[in-house]
Amino acid sequence: MNKQPISVLSCGIYQLELQKILPEIQAEIGTDLQINYLPPALDVNENRLASAITEGLQALAGKKTMLLYGRMCHTDMAGITKDTGAMYPRAANCVEAFLSPEKKKEMDATGNVYYLTMSGLKLWREIYQQGHGWDAVDARINFGSFDKIVVLDCGLFEISDEELFDFFEFTQVPVEVMPISLDYFKGVVLDICRKLLAA
Repeated sequence: MNKQPISVLSCGIYQLELQKILPEIQAEIGTDLQINYLPPALDVNENRLASAITEGLQALAGKKTMLLYGRMCHTDMAGITKDTGAMYPRAANCVEAFLSPEKKKEMDATGNVYYLTMSGLKLWREIYQQGHGWDAVDARINFGSFDKIVVLDCGLFEISDEELFDFFEFTQVPVEVMPISLDYFKGVVLDICRKLLAA
């Protein structure tokens, strides 16, 4: 029996990672994931994000739908998704979708850490300069309280020293790379898939 496909409305920040684990997830649940990506950095403007999610979910009405955004990416995520049947992760944001609570707690104990995904590092100009409109002074004000910036490296592409240095120049905060696997993220996505299929 063919199961109904699962529709996914996802922040573009997850695109590379999701494409990597997609064949394994589809094999495990026995159905397809049909993914629509929204541009990353929409969450810098709550009204724009709410409109984009609302329109995206309306287009998927009547389908089993996963919303791949953190529950804190918008202050009223519950309200936006109300009556849509869409399910989203318990993770507050994309970092928590990749990093287990235990690992995050362990890392948090090393100082005041700002986390960034690989895609977040790749898109930092779009997110902070274009999205937030920050210049170097704004960056130093906003990042100044952090002891370090940790980039979660799941091995999908090479992070060059130049990229790390450019971001350091912008923030003036030491930048470290932490290798992680995609196992935790895969578990987050699979959990929602199984709940949608069981609903």
